Amino acid sequence: MAERTASTTPTKKMLLDSRGGVGPRVTSLLHDGGIGTISKGRLLSSEERLLSRLLSEVFWIADKIGLPRQAAEGAGELARKAVSSKVVKRSRRPAAAALVYLSANNNGLCKSIEEIASAADVPLNQLNREISKLVFGLNLRLKPFNVAALIDKLTRTLELPPTTANTACRIYQSAASLGKISGRKPAAISAAAVYLACRREGVKKPLSTVSEAAGISVLTLRKAIALLESAAGFK
Repeated sequence: MAERTASTTPTKKMLLDSRGGVGPRVTSLLHDGGIGTISKGRLLSSEERLLSRLLSEVFWIADKIGLPRQAAEGAGELARKAVSSKVVKRSRRPAAAALVYLSANNNGLCKSIEEIASAADVPLNQLNREISKLVFGLNLRLKPFNVAALIDKLTRTLELPPTTANTACRIYQSAASLGKISGRKPAAISAAAVYLACRREGVKKPLSTVSEAAGISVLTLRKAIALLESAAGFK
């Protein structure tokens, strides 16, 4: 798939918050840290050019998914480490998307791999490979995904009542307690739990509607539903 450059390159003006202040804003989303110490007449090194391009991609993806500033800055810090340690050797959209995902995970944000892959327009399997490479290369630890938070987010997106979210959480917890859904995609499992909760409560939500809201295919959702049904006995 052809790479597309980020449509927005961050500038100091864009990264200033609404508060006033004396002096430039320090930010990890600019290759010079926002302090403007690099002379305009000096050519950037290859590493600085790589970092600048990578941060542009990170900024674009973070802005597109509405990532909070703290998490966006965290992605910028990870980008610096990845470039300086040679884990990332060229600017590619999948690498930037992986950095955004890892920072969101580190900050406890409910951002699934599927959501970030869709927003960044990168193949899911490619994003998974980049995440694995960064986790290994930077010696990182992924936090366990909060499926309950995903369920809550999905039910709000689908405008379902809180009772449906509670039912979905019970379905998920029942299956999880049996140890039969370990390692499964959180987005698929949460969507399946929500769909089964809707069915149990008589709420009509088509498979296509739930799968689209969760950022997964209908086939993936069907498989997750079958897994939950067999694991927890929900029919």
